[in-house]
Amino acid sequence: MIEELLTAFSSILPSWSAQSLPPEALPLPYLCSILGAFVLGRYTGNLGNLTMALNFCALFLGAMLSTWLFKGLELPMDRAVHQPLLVALIGMLVSAFAMIWWLGKENVHT
Repeated sequence: MIEELLTAFSSILPSWSAQSLPPEALPLPYLCSILGAFVLGRYTGNLGNLTMALNFCALFLGAMLSTWLFKGLELPMDRAVHQPLLVALIGMLVSAFAMIWWLGKENVHT
């Protein structure tokens, strides 16, 4: 059921290039974003119930934005799954550092 939902969601997204993630590879960035949101919650401030959702959205949007920005990048690896996943993880790393900087424990006033 979740795989069908993710495949339906990926068909709604515009296909930016041949290097965008294929629908069968989308569950991995979703899973990495969820797990990363849990880990990132330790390093960002507490916003109540929004902390997890905000961290997940930032990580996932970072992954999709980096996939779009680096669509012409050619690396010596599998261009079907490995290269888009590497680019997505780089985007998630950048967005995680941005979230730590923006919502650091000392910056949040609740």
